[in-house]
Parts: sequence; C-alpha cells; structure tokens
Amino acid sequence: MLDEDYSRDQFFEIFPTAKTFPQIIINGEKIGGYHELERWMAFNKPDDDF
Repeated sequence: MLDEDYSRDQFFEIFPTAKTFPQIIINGEKIGGYHELERWMAFNKPDDDF
C-alpha cells in the first residue's frame, strides 16, 4: 500500500515515469499499469512462480 508499505519517493525511484497506481511487476519485469498488464498478458504467460 502506498505510503504504508513504501513511500511515494520509493515508488517513483522504481517507476519514475508512472502515471497510474498500482504498477505491476511480474518475475522482476516492470509491466506498468492495468492497460500494460492486459497487453502483456495477451503475448506472455507468467511462469509457475507468478
């Protein structure tokens, strides 16, 4: 949770160009927001550790 688990500054260190929250990371890969996740899921399959 933003401002509970990490600060806004920490968030923007990881996602400096983020325009939305939450931002999604899968297997260490920065995916982005919801719309980017939809595109990612159309062409990728997370591994069993997802």
